[in-house]
Amino acid sequence: MKKSFLPYIVFAVLWHYGCSSTVTFDQQSVRRQIPLSETEEIIGTLASDDMKGRDTKSGGYYKAAAYVIDYFKAHNIQPFYPEYKDSLVTDSLLSYNVVGHIGPFLPHRKTVLIGAHLDHIGIKGSVGDTLYNGANDNASGSTAALQIGAFLAQHTWEQNIVISLFADEEKGLKGAEHLAERMKKENVKLDYLVNFEMLGTVLTTGENQVYLTGYEHSNMAEVFNAVSPNFVQFLPEAKAYNLFKRSDNYPFAKTFGVAAQTFATFDFKNYDHYHGAEDEVENLDLENLNAVIGTAAYSLAVILQNKTPIIWNQKEEAEQ
Repeated sequence: MKKSFLPYIVFAVLWHYGCSSTVTFDQQSVRRQIPLSETEEIIGTLASDDMKGRDTKSGGYYKAAAYVIDYFKAHNIQPFYPEYKDSLVTDSLLSYNVVGHIGPFLPHRKTVLIGAHLDHIGIKGSVGDTLYNGANDNASGSTAALQIGAFLAQHTWEQNIVISLFADEEKGLKGAEHLAERMKKENVKLDYLVNFEMLGTVLTTGENQVYLTGYEHSNMAEVFNAVSPNFVQFLPEAKAYNLFKRSDNYPFAKTFGVAAQTFATFDFKNYDHYHGAEDEVENLDLENLNAVIGTAAYSLAVILQNKTPIIWNQKEEAEQ
C-alpha cells in the first residue's frame, strides 16, 4: 500500500502492552454486549425511507455510507483508506466501499475480512410503494457486520481485522470485485473472508442458525460449529443455485484463492419478499437476527483468539 506503516507499528507495540490478549469469551456474555435495541436501531435506520433504497442513482447509498462511517468512528474502527472510502465508478456514478480496520494494520500479518453489501435497488415504478428498502437484503447483513465489528474493536488480535460494507452488489458484485483486486495489488495477506447476507428470517431448520454458501469449499462450517454447535447448516438449494458465486464473497475467493464464504438465513422457503417493496423491517424477526449476530461474534472471537485455520478446498471450487 502506498502509505507509511510506521504509525501503525508504534501503535501495535502500545496496543500489545496496553491490552489484554487473554480474555476468556463466553457466549452469553458476548451476546449481552450486542443489544437487541442497537440491532433494531441500525437496521431501522438503514432500511428507512430516508435511505431511498440505498442506491447510488437515488442518492440513498451515500446517506447509508455516511451512517456507516459515523458508526465506524464511534466504535474505534479506523479508516483503511482515506475517509474510509474505496472508490469506484459503476454505471457512470461514483460509488465506494466503506472499509475500516480494527487496531493496528501490519502488512506482514494475516488479514481477516468481515463484510456485507450495503447497497440495494433504490426506487422502482411510479405507483404504490416505490421505495425498495431492502431490510433483509441487505440491511440485515450490514447490521451484522457493524455490530460484530464494534464488538471485535473492544479487543486486541494477532490478525489484521478489516470490516467492509460493499457497494454495488446489486449491480453485479462490482464493489467487492474492485476491493478484491485492489487488496491483491497491495499485497494484503488475506487469510479468509466471512460475509453476511439476508439474515433477517429464521432458517427453516431452526432458530439461531445460518447456512454457509460453498459449504464444501472449506472447513469454515466445521470450525464455527466446533465453537457453537449446530450454528452452521448445509442448505441444498445453496449448492443447487450456486449461491457461492452470487454474493460478495466470490470475488475474494476467485482473486485470492482463500476461503471466502457467506452466512445467510434466507432459504427460499422462509421469506416471500426478496427484491420486493415489502422487504421491510416489520416483516423480519429481529430477535433471531440479534441472536445470529451474537453467536457469529462469539464464534469469530474464539476462532480469532485460537488462530484456528480456515482452509480453502481448491478441488471443490474447481469442480463447481
